Amino acid sequence: MTVRGRSRLTALSMYAWVLALVTVTGLASAVTRDEASQLQARAREIYLEDGPRPALPVFEQALALHRQAGDRLGEAITLGLIGNCHKRLADYPLALQYLGTAVAMKRELGDRLEEGKTLSHIGLVYWEMGQYSQAIDHFQEAMLAGRETPDLRLEGSALNNLSLVYDELGDYAKSLEGYERVLELYGQTDFPRGESDTLANIGGVYLLLGQYRRAMDYYKRAEGIDRHLGLKPALSSSIGNTALCHLGLGEIEEALEGFESAIELAHEGGLRQEEAYFLKGKANAMLLQGKYDFALDLHRQVLGIYEETGSRGELVEALSELGELYLQLGDLARAEEQFDRALETAEKIGKHRGVTQSLLALGELRWYRRQYSQAVTFYQRALVRAEAVGDRVRTAEALSRLAKASRDLGQFETALETAGKALESSRQAGLPLQEARSQLVLGEIERARDQPDQALKHYAAGQKIATRVGDPDLLWRLHFGMAQALSAAGQKEDAVEALKKAVEVIDSVRYRLREERFRAGYLEDKYNVYVELVRLLLELERVEEAFSASEMLRSRSFLELIDRAPQLWPNSGEDRRRLSELQSRIRLLQNALEDERSVSITDRRQPAIETFSLELAAAEREFQDLLDDLRSRTVFSSRHASRRYGSNDTRVHALLSPDSALLEYLVSKDELIIFTLTAEGLQATTIDVRSSDLRTKVELLRGLLLRPESSAWRKPARSLAELLVRPIEREGWLDGISHLYIVPHGVLHYLPFALLPRGSEEAGRFLIEDYVLSYLPAAAVLDQGDETRTLDRSLLAFAPDRSKLRHVQDEVHSIGNLISAQDRVVTGSMATEESFKRLASEYQVLHLATHGVFNHLNPLLSSLELESSAKDDGNLQVYEILDLTLDADLVTLSACDTALASGFMADVPAGDEFVGLTRAFLLAGSAAVMSSLWEVRDRFTADFMVDFYRGLELNSNAYSLAQVQRKFLGSDSRYRHPYYWSPFVLIGDVVQNGRNFGKTADEIVKAR
Repeated sequence: MTVRGRSRLTALSMYAWVLALVTVTGLASAVTRDEASQLQARAREIYLEDGPRPALPVFEQALALHRQAGDRLGEAITLGLIGNCHKRLADYPLALQYLGTAVAMKRELGDRLEEGKTLSHIGLVYWEMGQYSQAIDHFQEAMLAGRETPDLRLEGSALNNLSLVYDELGDYAKSLEGYERVLELYGQTDFPRGESDTLANIGGVYLLLGQYRRAMDYYKRAEGIDRHLGLKPALSSSIGNTALCHLGLGEIEEALEGFESAIELAHEGGLRQEEAYFLKGKANAMLLQGKYDFALDLHRQVLGIYEETGSRGELVEALSELGELYLQLGDLARAEEQFDRALETAEKIGKHRGVTQSLLALGELRWYRRQYSQAVTFYQRALVRAEAVGDRVRTAEALSRLAKASRDLGQFETALETAGKALESSRQAGLPLQEARSQLVLGEIERARDQPDQALKHYAAGQKIATRVGDPDLLWRLHFGMAQALSAAGQKEDAVEALKKAVEVIDSVRYRLREERFRAGYLEDKYNVYVELVRLLLELERVEEAFSASEMLRSRSFLELIDRAPQLWPNSGEDRRRLSELQSRIRLLQNALEDERSVSITDRRQPAIETFSLELAAAEREFQDLLDDLRSRTVFSSRHASRRYGSNDTRVHALLSPDSALLEYLVSKDELIIFTLTAEGLQATTIDVRSSDLRTKVELLRGLLLRPESSAWRKPARSLAELLVRPIEREGWLDGISHLYIVPHGVLHYLPFALLPRGSEEAGRFLIEDYVLSYLPAAAVLDQGDETRTLDRSLLAFAPDRSKLRHVQDEVHSIGNLISAQDRVVTGSMATEESFKRLASEYQVLHLATHGVFNHLNPLLSSLELESSAKDDGNLQVYEILDLTLDADLVTLSACDTALASGFMADVPAGDEFVGLTRAFLLAGSAAVMSSLWEVRDRFTADFMVDFYRGLELNSNAYSLAQVQRKFLGSDSRYRHPYYWSPFVLIGDVVQNGRNFGKTADEIVKAR
């Protein structure tokens, strides 16, 4: 008792001493707690207004004061806030460390409300890391804490974050339901900052679904709250996401402006992840403007940010994106560098799926280069990794690609065995699309083995799946393969029907093809469908139907200009906006659906598939209704763009005079088809020549022509004449013909027919000496009757200083003096893009003496160099030409390579698919365009153009061109070589109307 009593007394004495100490020091401790609370409040303001980086050191000072004061709850709260800063700065391990310590302290203190807040923030970290089950557990526990407390803000915040997970899982109906409930909870608690976050999240769902206008409404509402509260980090996201909506709507300038603001705010707040994200958005916007150098710089900045923050997972993806951009630019070496580095990084951080995907990408790069053995090596490495972890999706993909490469190596038995494994793997994983692709590969292998009956079985099985799943790209390929197998089996009529089905599928998706620019394989195959259809119809002696199919091929490609530049269709800004919006939305939804369907059944998000499917069906119906409406009421302002291209009416021969003929060429893999159309009717012939040999001959001739001192060009020129012209002449189909319309195809677009010799002797005549030549994109472009001209025959000539061509100023002034008093010559710094756009519609003849720049990756961004001004950059691009309203008889592009297109000396398919400057002017309303097939010295060009326009006073455009070419051909000067005079080609109609504008075909004959 004595001891216990003493002990109690001792304890009481100690308590009294402590109490006395508190009394003495209480004022100092209270001040410390107050300072800590004030500092913490200040740090919160900085966090909300300026971002986590400037707030972090202030939070750390507040943490030290809380610890000094012994304020455990204040310490726990501040630890959680520091954890939030590290979360925003993408340092997730450190964020979890701080938040874990904070939640443990709050549990120890029994503060359920604070515990719930921290649990919600831990859930957000797991959400950022893609660990959704852990995120859901933490959000649900936080919601329970909110209900128990009760605290509506906590409950709403946790439900908002839980809805973010449902977004990731593809259950958008559930997430939208959750967000709407959150808005109700926040409305009851007057919590505008939380309301802003939720509004932005709802906008994110609609952005994902391609409903850009609806998404923008929510982002704008969130932005208004953010501006009112002065929340810079939140404002960065709202502005940047609104910019993404503008980008989806094709409103590039508005998107760029938004990205700039979002990037600046994110940078000021130290939000490096957000900054990188919106830098990528800006890069994508610039790609749509054709500013590849700028886009590359931005992608490099993004890489720098991810390297700085140590976000190596994001770095792998950024490297892959940069590699893809290099592939688009045709720089395969640099693309390979990025893919190699992505593989190395993925291996270092143990990102297994990233390694496997990188190996598949590198294999595809080798396959693209036709390095099939190396491709097999990469595919096999990817296969081993995928099988090791039970990744059946990439196992099936690797097997399918291995089979394809083995087929190309001629290893048919190995290919069959591997494709069979791919099929089995696809079925086991429940991957219908991959199963159909495996059937396609099997069909291709059997067809290559000359086993058409077996091939047909695989094609039919693939078609059944593709039809059910609804993959049009796969479906038309299966129809095409089946047609080739049927043809090989001697079932020609059935093969024609299969080809027609393939064409029907292609047409059905033409408006909603994803614009991953210039998928060469897809475009080449698309043309091969039409070419094969023409070839089979000729075999069946259905000549007129074959010609119609050939015309359909050309007219479809010609209309790609309209499809890719919908501003040609509508008359109003509202129509343009709706078309652009719907096109973007359809592409996005189709992309999303394919992504969802490409994964295994266990990983597939069925709610997302159902939502995307419903949205896509609605968007497609709206788009088709709008197109039907526009086609029924739109009257193009230009007389040529308004014609009915793509007609399968073979009576176009009625438009030809008795002395004119139209030669339409079609290049297939092993044959050259030539249609000859005259006023008397239609004939066709087939020449046995491989497309690769024809290409070699044209490229050899072009290369030799660039050596004006040599005559080595003569032999390949004679060889081409024997293929292209002599067979028709021998048939007598050109008897009495003096004017030839040439409709080329493939590599023949780059051949100057004028220099083809008529005979085999060295000094033989040239084609241009006996025929007047003009070129057409399609037979349907032939004029359909005379029209009343509303303009005087006046000329507008432009010669900017920017081209740095020495003689262009003299050229345009000399031409201007030849034609009429109404001419206008604009030179030097006054020759701006803005002034040309403003003046072009007022003149009948347009002459541009400047450089042409062809963008072989995106022809809509090919351009003519003019001077810049405050309103534009001086690059008159194809899509801008398409938006002009011209009433011109002739546009002359006195520049370099303006007639060239995507296929010459490149891996991109050549031919009708090209979208060049010449066709843009034709669609904008010019009757004809004169351009050049290669660079010609500007001194000669100046003399040539003066002679051309002098002859234009009395002759048609085509006859005037023929006259001046004959003049230099017949001269004794150094300009006799065809390098000088043959590259100039006239594309379009031979204009016969206008004030004394030209001779008729009969007059041309008499003149000769």
